[in-house]
Amino acid sequence: MKILPANLILEKNRLSTTGVWVLLLDITLPDTSVIRLARNTEDVVFGGNTYTAFPFEIDANKSNAQGQIPSVALRVSNVTRSLQPYIEQYNGAVGFSIRITVVNSSYLAENYTELQMTFDVLSCLSDSSWVTFNLGAPNPLRRRYPLFRAIANSCNWTYKGRECNYAGGLTTCKRTLTDCRAHANSARFGGRPGLAAGNIRLV
Repeated sequence: MKILPANLILEKNRLSTTGVWVLLLDITLPDTSVIRLARNTEDVVFGGNTYTAFPFEIDANKSNAQGQIPSVALRVSNVTRSLQPYIEQYNGAVGFSIRITVVNSSYLAENYTELQMTFDVLSCLSDSSWVTFNLGAPNPLRRRYPLFRAIANSCNWTYKGRECNYAGGLTTCKRTLTDCRAHANSARFGGRPGLAAGNIRLV
């Protein structure tokens, strides 16, 4: 069962609205750089990152009774050859991590954790029109453990997300304790100031 913020539940149930639901892609390459795309007619700024408007399609999840890993087909436009160099450089894109997030254009500051899915690229085909990624369940051995890194002066939380919960008038954050204090929000700082050099560390 997915638990969505109240604003998103209300927006989902409206008969008429000015907001649109947009699919976002985070394509993480082996060198940890990320390509961000939005299935939209204009760029989308979400979580402090800009997602470039780009054509792509996602098929319905495929499953069967033979015990095979469920898969999803993701087709990204290849007319401009934007992804082709990465496919050729990195072994046909096998092993890329792709996260799909559904967001609403009217509530981009909400927490969309429940509307995210992460897949690994199992195979890839490309032609003059499309790059088709065959997506499967992510390998648990590739997940970060522990989930959060303990960094002294860098916040782990998404700006204005659920953990940060900042609702003031400032629009940017440097994710440092100093900047968090400037926001009057240091009680929710997601770093570990006790790990800074010169302090006592207890494990």
